[in-house]
Amino acid sequence: MKLATIYDVARLSGHAPSTVSRVLHGKNHVAPATRTDVLAAIEALNYQPNLLAQHLSNLKS
Repeated sequence: MKLATIYDVARLSGHAPSTVSRVLHGKNHVAPATRTDVLAAIEALNYQPNLLAQHLSNLKS
């Protein structure tokens, strides 16, 4: 089974990937209705952040 991505959550919720990212990271204001849509999509897809990808993106070269 393929892991869900932010893009999958965005497609299902009907919002932009940047909005999904803002909901996940708690940054900037997101309307309550939008937050509810995104969180419902996250739950429906059983989305879990890719910790390996996050770690790799935070490495300094």
